[in-house]
Amino acid sequence: MRDLIRTTAKGNPDLLALLGLLAVLLVAYQHYDPSLLTPASITILSAQFLPLILAAAGQTTVMLLGGIDLSLGAVLGLAMAVFATYEAHSAGGVATAAALALCVAVAAGAVNGTLVAYAGLPPIIVTLAASFLWGGVTLVVLPQPGGSVPGGLVDAYNNGWNGIALPVVCVVAALVLWRLFRTTRHGLALYAVGGNEHGAYASGLHTRGVKIGGYALSSVFTGLAGIGLAIQTGSADPTIGAPYTLNSIAAAVLGGISFFGGIGRMRGTVLGALVIGLLTNLLLFTGISPFYQLIVQGVVLIVALTLKTYLTRNEREGMSR
Repeated sequence: MRDLIRTTAKGNPDLLALLGLLAVLLVAYQHYDPSLLTPASITILSAQFLPLILAAAGQTTVMLLGGIDLSLGAVLGLAMAVFATYEAHSAGGVATAAALALCVAVAAGAVNGTLVAYAGLPPIIVTLAASFLWGGVTLVVLPQPGGSVPGGLVDAYNNGWNGIALPVVCVVAALVLWRLFRTTRHGLALYAVGGNEHGAYASGLHTRGVKIGGYALSSVFTGLAGIGLAIQTGSADPTIGAPYTLNSIAAAVLGGISFFGGIGRMRGTVLGALVIGLLTNLLLFTGISPFYQLIVQGVVLIVALTLKTYLTRNEREGMSR
């Protein structure tokens, strides 16, 4: 465990505070749930946290470009609605429904990216407007909670398949694929445009194309999050995606993703999402009134961000001496 912490924190000292907070939350969580580290509990929790992890990965992709996506929750809800509705009314199968939901999500992301790239407006404004657009489309697809997902798939997702926690496999696969993507021309271009758009343009990069591709890639993660949430719950809710927008931003920032683009790693985002997920569950266990849960959650996140920023600043000052 000590070697794992040292490896993760190496070159990323700001993650040390996040790892510490995660350890504290795990200890506190185990006090209320002694079965926390059992395979069954890990499977259930990973199924619960996977949609947030994937949504945060999508938000991370946009933030690395120097933007922010306030339409993420709406796109997540749209993918969820398309998947559950198509699966309920078609004989095409789960794979076809998932492919259709992903195509719709990617198309929405590409539209967002095109507007950001060519409209000349701040991404926060464009995606705020887009959130109403995609939210409205979602309500057209599914005006009220409904749809269905095969019971066997729901059971395999939430309780494991032949002893394998499928959500954990999905997270590991996403991290491996992202690590490979970072080394490709497109991955390097994404970081370059986010770090210095004018410099990237001067180097010959098609910055608008990179932005459109980045937003489309973000929506791949978001679409998968919507599909995962539909499978977890066994149905769809057109308005359920709203909380994921702000929580995905919080997870990304906790994980060390810069608001100014070009800085951050996906594994930090995953840790940030785990912290938020565990904190939310822990507050439910303690029986604190829902009115106070948001206050406590906000205070903890502010303290964590402050401590992480302080440690990062000290590390940078030490390196500059």
